[in-house]
Amino acid sequence: MTTLSANPTLSSQTAATSSTDVEMAAPVVDLMEPLRQAIVDKPPYISGTLPLTEGDFSLFYKSGDGSNARHIDLADATPEQLQALADACEPATFGVEQQDVMDESYRKAGKMDSQAFMTRLIPERTSLVDIVRGYLLEGADSSRTIKLELYKLNVYSKGSFFKAHVDTPRSEDMFGSLVLVFPTPHEGGALVLRHHEQEWTFDSAKAVSEAPKPSIGYVAFFSDVEHEVTLVTEGHRVTVTYNLYFTGAEPASAPVVPAVPAIPANEAAFKSAFEALLENPEFLPRGGTLGFGLRHVYPIKDSLAHVYGMLKGSDAAVFRACAQLGFEPVLYLLYCTHMKYGREKSWGMIDRVPHFAGYWQVEDPVDMIKEEGGLVLKKPYAGSDEIDERVKWVTKITKLTRHTSPYMAYGNEAELGFAYGDVCLIVRVGKPSERLAYPTVAAMKAEGKAKKQRR
Repeated sequence: MTTLSANPTLSSQTAATSSTDVEMAAPVVDLMEPLRQAIVDKPPYISGTLPLTEGDFSLFYKSGDGSNARHIDLADATPEQLQALADACEPATFGVEQQDVMDESYRKAGKMDSQAFMTRLIPERTSLVDIVRGYLLEGADSSRTIKLELYKLNVYSKGSFFKAHVDTPRSEDMFGSLVLVFPTPHEGGALVLRHHEQEWTFDSAKAVSEAPKPSIGYVAFFSDVEHEVTLVTEGHRVTVTYNLYFTGAEPASAPVVPAVPAIPANEAAFKSAFEALLENPEFLPRGGTLGFGLRHVYPIKDSLAHVYGMLKGSDAAVFRACAQLGFEPVLYLLYCTHMKYGREKSWGMIDRVPHFAGYWQVEDPVDMIKEEGGLVLKKPYAGSDEIDERVKWVTKITKLTRHTSPYMAYGNEAELGFAYGDVCLIVRVGKPSERLAYPTVAAMKAEGKAKKQRR
């Protein structure tokens, strides 16, 4: 028997469970239900209104021809001033398959790059950073330093909208977006967010109009959350967007949160449920591999090394709880290797972006996955010796990574060298007497063959 490696990479010692585990499939699924239910998801966004001082609503911008600078008070702007701001904007494009395109049937709005305007509003001098950190980030992440990058100003005039899309990842450290909506008179233009088969709506027009003092509306969300701007039916919706990054640096001053962040309730509940499951001798009596289809997707360029420090929400909670129990949770990309009648017939996993990642289907993808150092999880008509590892999924795979993924196809701009990929978390568990030990591939295959010979 071998113990888990401290290096979360693929190796020739990656284990494969025996074919006899298939016999335990039904009871194992039943046993895992409390663990599955303990994974608590909260909405992947935070929204609300925030009152500001008078000067924070001032905006300076270049006229359309760039000949002079103009000023507008977005807390008290006339329709004529707002129209002048809209006229100074360029038509907004969006990204489709690595190209910026103009298509007003998909997006109709005005945009202004950060070099063309200036606002006195500095989010870091308000409570916005604390709001983002306090709600979106949990556990150890709640004390990480966040950088806000001013991205764009957008004006949605009457008849404007932006259909469903996902923000383009601009680096491996980008984790979210912050949209500020100014209190300009308008109707419509609600932001609809969708993630993991759930939907939420933030009606910023109503929120800012009902605020007792001049306020901005804000919404911060993880960058893999699909969202759309509904039709603006009256007035002008003016927004400024910031990209949110982890800097990797320690806070410059003493953090507001405790030095050792409290364990979030959802993480503690999952850890307790997993401990109870591990104590049950009927759970994986010969050991096995557990898979978690993660709730978020992450920007990936070459490898998954950076993703370990980027996990969000319940993904981070599951990872931390497994690590606290002594396991070595490992992240992999999932790749569909064969489709038939719209269903995945074979697939594998790998810990980095393979050289054939730009092709959804290749002539012999299973062999290519293995050549790249990956593992075959399912293969049509395969015998037990042809499957590298059999995974029992605690939470289902949301979708398998493919080149035509909507996360790679539709964004607020063309791709910049990064793409979202679907990541799974793998935890390899030993038998009841040795939960933290896991048998080698050879040992498990030998046991499977011996089982066949005894039949």
